[in-house]
Amino acid sequence: MNKIILLPLLFILFFADAVEEKSRRSQVKELISDGGVKFWFMNDDGAPLIHIKIAFKNAGSSYQEKTKTGVPVFYSDAVFCGSGKYSKTQFSEACSNISAKIYCNADMDNIYFSLTAPKITLNDAISLFNTAITSPNFEEDKVKIIQNGLGYSAYNYSLDPVGVAFSSIIPSIIFKSHPYENGVVGFPEDFMKLSIEDLKSYKSKFLTARNAEICVFGDVSENRAKSLVDKAFSGVERGTPSADDVKDVTPTLNAELKKYYVDGPQSSIFFVLKMEKPPSPKRYIAAVLYRVLGEGYVFRGKILSELRTKKGLIYSGSLCYVDLNHASYVFGKVQTDNSKAQSAIDSLKEIIKNLRENGINQSELQFAKSNIKGKMLVGLRNAENLCHFYFLKKLRGFGKDVLSEIMEKTDAVTLQEVNSLAKEILDEKRMSFVVIGGGSI
Repeated sequence: MNKIILLPLLFILFFADAVEEKSRRSQVKELISDGGVKFWFMNDDGAPLIHIKIAFKNAGSSYQEKTKTGVPVFYSDAVFCGSGKYSKTQFSEACSNISAKIYCNADMDNIYFSLTAPKITLNDAISLFNTAITSPNFEEDKVKIIQNGLGYSAYNYSLDPVGVAFSSIIPSIIFKSHPYENGVVGFPEDFMKLSIEDLKSYKSKFLTARNAEICVFGDVSENRAKSLVDKAFSGVERGTPSADDVKDVTPTLNAELKKYYVDGPQSSIFFVLKMEKPPSPKRYIAAVLYRVLGEGYVFRGKILSELRTKKGLIYSGSLCYVDLNHASYVFGKVQTDNSKAQSAIDSLKEIIKNLRENGINQSELQFAKSNIKGKMLVGLRNAENLCHFYFLKKLRGFGKDVLSEIMEKTDAVTLQEVNSLAKEILDEKRMSFVVIGGGSI
């Protein structure tokens, strides 16, 4: 057998055995705490660390009134402007002193709280975690600084072109007349009118125990994990689940190009492709197709191998999946010199056209399947990554056996299925592009 083929196969088999051995020792379980809170749990003693992730569902920007779109992302930063007996600075110092990481973020669907802490300082860490969730003080001067910073950066293309394109521009293009259209911040003028009262009302409505999804992974027993969950939710109102009143939507892709000028020699080009939404069986077929194109930042992918290595048109390029409660799509980006931006777009369209018309070959099929499984298995070697993986899958409605399901269904993908789907979902004539840069196109 060709050594180039043999080595990746041995690599995957090695890590597959490692993951299988880990799964025999410690499987994902659904537990119920003494306080009645359900959560997913996995014991992993590979390192003396514990990871807790909480999502308060249907609490993201798309579930707010239009003028209040930015409340969740505002809350995710403002929540650390004083908590309980701690000032903003004191809370940060307390976390640092016990080597705990506590953070919060929000998107169009949910708001998330995460904790990673050493086993030896877990009691103090869970107390701080609970304080952040239950007792934000929203110190007015600090909150105003947060608001001004977020309001300034939300549409500052030069400061964060990827973030602005991902969170604001692209949603406004592909989700017209749908709540996702407003992105995560909404209109800057509305965002700057948000108040501390808006933050308090948001907490009261959405941050409730019955509205939460939880994962606890790491070097901790089942009974201890139950205790941790109850301590994390001590003082959290039982509440009711937030209604999921956002409808499913298919992203609208059109042949359009939007240009945003920023000073400098480089351009960032963003684009969108269709993606099958989980749990569609075609999702696994699409994953193989897009791995060949360049999802996962693979050098053998067509975006890097053709646009960078062969033609020298781009510096970097990649694809990622965006899975929302009610839509899925592929977000692509390439970076290039201003003078090469149009050539990069034209060449990208040619790649898409060729994939649509001619599909992929057997060698590319095998590479994509092996690469998907190999990267996943390597990435899931520690409890933190395992927790993140299962947490996201739990939010998308998958069961605890999702890892083996992905492996088996990826293996089952055929060449005919991939090439048939390529004809169905790829269309170089209906691609929306956003260019943020200093050149003219």
